[in-house]
Amino acid sequence: MKEKVKEIVQAIKKLTPKKRKIKIMNVCGSHEHTITYYGLRSLMPENLELVPGPGCPVCVCSESDVINAIELSKRPDTILVTYGDMLRVPTRIGSIRSNGGNYRMVTAPHEVIKIAEENQNKLVVFFSIGFETTTAPTAAMIEAGIPENVKILTSQKLTPEIMEVLMNDSKVGVDAFIAPGHVSAIVGSNAWRIFPEKYGIPTVVAGFEPQNLLLAILRILYQIAEGRAEIENVYRGVVKPEGNRKAQGLMYKYFYKTAVNWRGIGYIPNSGLEIRPEYSEIDAKVFFELPEIEEEKVPGCICDRIVLGKAYPNECKLFSVACTPRNPKGPCMVSVEGACNIWYRFGRNER
Repeated sequence: MKEKVKEIVQAIKKLTPKKRKIKIMNVCGSHEHTITYYGLRSLMPENLELVPGPGCPVCVCSESDVINAIELSKRPDTILVTYGDMLRVPTRIGSIRSNGGNYRMVTAPHEVIKIAEENQNKLVVFFSIGFETTTAPTAAMIEAGIPENVKILTSQKLTPEIMEVLMNDSKVGVDAFIAPGHVSAIVGSNAWRIFPEKYGIPTVVAGFEPQNLLLAILRILYQIAEGRAEIENVYRGVVKPEGNRKAQGLMYKYFYKTAVNWRGIGYIPNSGLEIRPEYSEIDAKVFFELPEIEEEKVPGCICDRIVLGKAYPNECKLFSVACTPRNPKGPCMVSVEGACNIWYRFGRNER
């Protein structure tokens, strides 16, 4: 294994153009974890830049949705249920956990059903956040049938759409994408064709082992050297060109594409999923008539720039001083998939 890694790294160094800078963006928190934990940046030529992008769904969940979740958890007739990371996401009024409301943590949507069945005298609100990988299980939960006391507060985002926003931002300047493995298992490698075909950007789907990520980087460099821009897949054991058609069908049976707010970025057309009107009886936003709350930026926090690939975590003045995993000031420090959290824990080579 070590010899194979050395061989790939040598090939990367040989193929990297000497007279220009190459910027490759990963769009997956798990990819960023692998890159940082194993010090892959330290193996790259100086003019090959590996930059983290919007790969953390916790980081981009709108402040409005989190504040609404906090307020719902304070209702005496309601139990708020969500994933563990969401309990600690900071807002102007604190986090879900710090507000001391009635909340429960789950690791998967099916656990929501058990909580609802055990608390039939309460409304159980599932604060469902994430990219395509968490939307599909939520849709499957609805398909299987949910108790009448379950409502869903959705904050689901779509990955290809945010990547296209990056392509239209001249300040980002991405030369290639490493497409996210877990999301690709749902949407398929074909979902990324727009980037080579419309924007001329090589895009390679990768898994999470260091060797697989290095192989993805190598395949990108081959394309650049040969003047090509194509979609490639080095995670073929998991990702198919068409993706998981059943999961996609369930997603769009219960959800529809619409403009949603990305924290620190703003509203992006067709970049999120909301519950279809015909299922409004389970939509917490409709049932509770939840307001849209204007976002307030955290003073000094640059999570928005980090998510967009315009800055690294250690460029933030709050990083590792005022902002730590124990006391996060911005959302990028909360989740284990957040770039700031990853760099704080493993980024010794990045500082």
